[in-house]
Amino acid sequence: MLNFNDIPTVGSIYFAGIGGISMSALAMLLKNKGYNVCGYDRTTSELTDKLEKNGIRVFYDTKESNLDGVSCALYTTALCADHPEILQIRKKGIPLYERAQLLGAIVKMYANSIGVAGTHGKSTTSGMLAYVYLEDKKYDPTVLVGAVLPEIDSTYRIGNDENIVFEACEYKDAFLNFFPKISVVLNVRLDHTDYFPDLEWLVSSFGKFISNTDKTGYSIVNLDSEGAVKAAQNYKGNLVTFSASGNRNADFYASNIVMNKGFAEFDAYKNGSYHMTVSLSVPGVHNISNALAVIACSDLCGISKKTVIAGIKRFKGVSRRFEYKGKFRGADVFDDYAHHPDEIKASLTAAKGMGYNRTVCVFQPHTFSRLHDLFDDFASSFTDCDLPVFADVYSARENNIYGTTSKQLAEKVSGSVYLDSFSEIEEYLEKNIHPGDLLIFMGAGNITELAKKITEK
Repeated sequence: MLNFNDIPTVGSIYFAGIGGISMSALAMLLKNKGYNVCGYDRTTSELTDKLEKNGIRVFYDTKESNLDGVSCALYTTALCADHPEILQIRKKGIPLYERAQLLGAIVKMYANSIGVAGTHGKSTTSGMLAYVYLEDKKYDPTVLVGAVLPEIDSTYRIGNDENIVFEACEYKDAFLNFFPKISVVLNVRLDHTDYFPDLEWLVSSFGKFISNTDKTGYSIVNLDSEGAVKAAQNYKGNLVTFSASGNRNADFYASNIVMNKGFAEFDAYKNGSYHMTVSLSVPGVHNISNALAVIACSDLCGISKKTVIAGIKRFKGVSRRFEYKGKFRGADVFDDYAHHPDEIKASLTAAKGMGYNRTVCVFQPHTFSRLHDLFDDFASSFTDCDLPVFADVYSARENNIYGTTSKQLAEKVSGSVYLDSFSEIEEYLEKNIHPGDLLIFMGAGNITELAKKITEK
């Protein structure tokens, strides 16, 4: 287990894959703590530009000389074990740690660490909780999330008090490096099938994460999620539950839900008694569950009701989570990170309730393994979409050993269209988008670039 004191203060700290959302945030955190930081990424991006503007050197090719003066290296699991960067670091005998090990070491430095886990909703929930903390000037939290927060125009915030809010990602069991004061489990659904062979394996990992919760702390678990409940069933610590469906067995539950053009207002109950009324500024009934997790966590942390209500109301989302991008041919355009069937359904249900004439969704599947293993679930995810348009799979780290394609998905989804290039999609949208439509781009890959392009015309 890595401790923060294990990180050498002499020499440079090298980040292999420094351009990632989490890696860039951790690099900046070390930079702000006085460390010399540098790193590698394969291409320039907004994040690498920001790093370089803050005095962090970024290399875009692999050379042995890049490691001169490096005393410690960190890598992202996005780089495979035989990546030239990893091989070169090992060849030089430089101590090498995984990204999650560093985050775990940082988390241990804070008395009140809050790790938000779950298949869906991590960025939104941790962002919403950050807004609650930032609503009251007496708090100065550190925040590390997986998407840009408009409040701080960044994925991270370096504070000076005892509080840290961070995303606890389950991929490759990264979250087992964390031992938070408060663990939050929003839901557990099969995903990352390139690593987790089945739901049982995934539930077991979430159970281990819950068990990592500090003995004096709390685990906050969604009573509506069968997988989350199973993960928590052997937990012997302090368990707090929440339910958006109004399950009165939960410690916190929602009641009197009113939807207004896709946005929810509801009463939150605590231990059977009225607690507060909150209004959400992020669309979708699924965000009631995320808000309840924030309400429960805030209550445990002693944050005033007034602050919680105001912070939740002010929170309008994080980047690429149903993010409004602008207009295209009279339609409102949104960009969304949804890449799992549950997320697609939730976002399209939210879109349907917002009062537009039609919902048009351009979806880019993310990884062949996910599309193959959850194919039937994907095929049934577009019932609330008037016109689904499918782009080719964003392969990320994979080769298509499955033979599963976006074209096959289009053949399963009635009324959908498959187009094999962004230029073809753009041309199709030019002819088929009308004023009053909601046009939403979905996926965890580079489909976001097309959303940006068409709204900047």
